[in-house]
Parts: sequence; structure tokens; C-alpha cells
Amino acid sequence: MEHVDEKILKQREMMEEFEKQRFDKDNIEKENQSSIFDGQIEIHKIPVSFAERSLLDDRIAIWMPEDFRELTQEEINAVYLLGNKPDVVYGNAYLNLSLGFHYTDNEVPNEYMGDFVKIARMILEKSGPKVTVYSEKVRKTGYHTVSSLELVSHTITDTIYNVMFYSSLNGKVLIGFLNFNYRYLDRYKKIAKEMLESFRFIEDSRKEEEG
Repeated sequence: MEHVDEKILKQREMMEEFEKQRFDKDNIEKENQSSIFDGQIEIHKIPVSFAERSLLDDRIAIWMPEDFRELTQEEINAVYLLGNKPDVVYGNAYLNLSLGFHYTDNEVPNEYMGDFVKIARMILEKSGPKVTVYSEKVRKTGYHTVSSLELVSHTITDTIYNVMFYSSLNGKVLIGFLNFNYRYLDRYKKIAKEMLESFRFIEDSRKEEEG
């Protein structure tokens, strides 16, 4: 019996040591040297394969973990309790990372998307002290303007890091988001940044080929 107890204790110690190594600063710095565009990376010592996927009826594309699946409406309702629920959310069981989109009825042409982010920021900041915006960016991808905000929000139990991005799809605002628990910022921030950089409109590629 003592031998069995010692074995269980040893296994527990090994698991605890592995958990420490996963979140160790040196390990995170090493993992951050890789890129999702390498195809496979490690996230806290878990191998994760990334690839580009076409979404929203092949209108947009973005790099994400290959095993991300679309959440059911019941799962979305359970996570997003308030209004303005996203239309579609992607994730998996072992990563603290979500990707989602909400295609709105707000008509804003592409040429005004650089200014739209200022309105979005104002609305978010006025939503209360639970939201803090850290950065605001605007970039061109193909023929489209994509603006983005990095912000921290708070739930009852957690602090969430959000990357919100805005673009015009067929003249209406498409809102995308990437979010994760703030405690994983050192590892997930670069991943979210690269995923955002990979976001593109498939029609832009078609126009370039035709041109």
C-alpha cells in the first residue's frame, strides 16, 4: 500500500512540475519565437496546428487552429449571456482562445471603416469601468480597410483580453473578435496578433487575379 501511495505521490509531483514548466517565463519566450504561419507551434507545451480557413460562405479567410470547431447556438448562449451575441464562434476544448464574428445590419462603406473604429471605441469606453481600451489601429488588406481595438473587459470571475476588428462586408459592418483570459497574455497576445494579420477578404484575391 505504501508503495502505491509513493507512486501516486511521485506522479502528482511530476504533473505539478510539468504544469510549472508549461507556464514558465523561459518556455513562453521560447514558444513566442515561433509563428502560426509555420503550420505547427506549441502553446504551453501543447502542439497546435494552424491553417487558413474560409468562413462566412467563402467570403473571408483567417488562420486558426485546425481543430477549431463552430460552437452550437446553445453553447454560444451559455457563454454570451447578454445581448449582441456573435453569429458564429470557433474554439476547441483545450485552448483558452475564441474567434467569432457578428455580421451587423449597420451600413458603413469600406472607405469609412477607418473612422468607424473611433465610434466603436467611444461606445465601448462609455459602457462602463469594466472596459479599458489599450490600442487602436487601422490597416489595409487588399481593397478593404480593417480597423481594430485591443481592450480588457471584466466578467464576474475573470479578466478577458479582447482583440476586436471591424470591416465592411458588402457595405455592412462585420465585427470580428479574438479573446482569451488575461492571465495568458504573454503567450496568446502574439498568436491573436498573427491571426488578425492573416484576416483577409477572398474577393480581394479574385480581383487581383482578374486584374
